[in-house]
Amino acid sequence: MSAISASPADSGEVLAAGRVSLDKVRALQHTLYRTAKADPGRRFHALWDKVLRRDVLWRGWVAVRANNGAPGVDRATLDQIEHEYGIDRLVDELSSELREGSYRPLPARRVFIPKPGSAQLRPLSIPAVRDRIVQAALKIVLEPIYEADFAPCSFGFCPKRGQHDALQVLVDESFRGRRWVVETDVADCFSAIGHDRLMAAVQERVCDQPVLKLLRAMLRAGVMESGVVRHPDTGTAQGGVISPLMCNVYLHRLDRVWDTRADGVLVRFADDLLVLCKSRQQAEPSLSGCGETLGLP
Repeated sequence: MSAISASPADSGEVLAAGRVSLDKVRALQHTLYRTAKADPGRRFHALWDKVLRRDVLWRGWVAVRANNGAPGVDRATLDQIEHEYGIDRLVDELSSELREGSYRPLPARRVFIPKPGSAQLRPLSIPAVRDRIVQAALKIVLEPIYEADFAPCSFGFCPKRGQHDALQVLVDESFRGRRWVVETDVADCFSAIGHDRLMAAVQERVCDQPVLKLLRAMLRAGVMESGVVRHPDTGTAQGGVISPLMCNVYLHRLDRVWDTRADGVLVRFADDLLVLCKSRQQAEPSLSGCGETLGLP
């Protein structure tokens, strides 16, 4: 189904096949979302066959390609895979490796980029393209399940929600008299989340053992910096496709215990938090206990 090798006469069939695959993947996501929404206590156990589906992996490739990005430790670029190795070939190999249990993610390549508004550098972990595709496929399957649970106060990395939606809440609550604002963030959130605590949060909704095993392998793949591979027991690599979803899954623990009447209105954009309060007396203690709730240092 590769558009690279298609002749002009074949291009219409290729595009039609791509739309059919995309429609099937969307239908899968809608089904998972509706099922999760209808039964908040359900734990999903039949997801593995969906992760290794060829159309899901292909959709993962589309998402990875659209996001561009640098190569990982194997130095394989998106252009090389697309024009030399072959997308069909890679997708088939990944599907087979996942099915046979032989898939192993590579360590992510660690680089440092400037932190906006600061002289500090932010660590960024770049997985190999093949690993980004698998992460994207896993996200396609898992995201609808957790999105069905996420609280209205969460705006970061959520489909069809973004900065403007969060800003509208600030405007609305200001008109309602909440003029005291507490601004904070979860320090080093992506690197501080404990793997065990994160997996416990994931397992509140998912009990499919192969899926959980794959996710653990991704978390434990480690990072390579200056030729040395490290395997930290905390963190979900900032730069990984699955990491924003995992961050939201973990921080959802805070969202669901937040008491708006006592603590003010919470607006969370990933690891950045605002609390809108009606008085200074409410604002000062509003974030006390957050670290204990999340189990972060």
